[in-house]
Amino acid sequence: MPISITGSSSKSIQRGRSWLSVDGSGFTLMELVVVMVLLSLLTTFAVPRIRTSLFTDQLKAGGRRLIGLISETGQEARRSHRAWQIVYDPGERRFSARADDGGEATTENSHSIRPITLPEGVRVVDITTARGGTRNEGELHLRFSNRGYVDQTLIHLGDDSGHNLTLSLSPFLGAIRIYDSYLDMDQERGQWQ
Repeated sequence: MPISITGSSSKSIQRGRSWLSVDGSGFTLMELVVVMVLLSLLTTFAVPRIRTSLFTDQLKAGGRRLIGLISETGQEARRSHRAWQIVYDPGERRFSARADDGGEATTENSHSIRPITLPEGVRVVDITTARGGTRNEGELHLRFSNRGYVDQTLIHLGDDSGHNLTLSLSPFLGAIRIYDSYLDMDQERGQWQ
């Protein structure tokens, strides 16, 4: 009789390479069927959530890329001691950063900040600033001072399935908050407090 590591003994018979237990330990066919049914039920409920997250993931991915561009532009404004702006071209669905010299945006020295294009199915709903109000047509501009400050701004992104994402830029903190819904300026102010 072999002795196990824990010190208990069990009767086993070796046939070929496998060990068969004489005491009948193992899984029955019924136990295996129950496990398979439970796994199929879990999969049935998980697949719709995975599908939803795949569609909304494009919206969140576009938001993350835009946050990267905003952060990089603010850093470049602080580093170069120059005003910068981010310009959104709705025809190309493209955000690009440019140095802003005296009201005129220049493309020189902007090659260090790569423009981003929103993913397919993602659009800018509007951009709201504390001073400029809400704009949703034509080229949209987001200006950074030579210290990297930006007006309190809400950038609203949406996708074809009706999901919305709000990016909230804080003027002096350099913080960007993300909300999974459309927030107006009054609602957003309540979130910061």
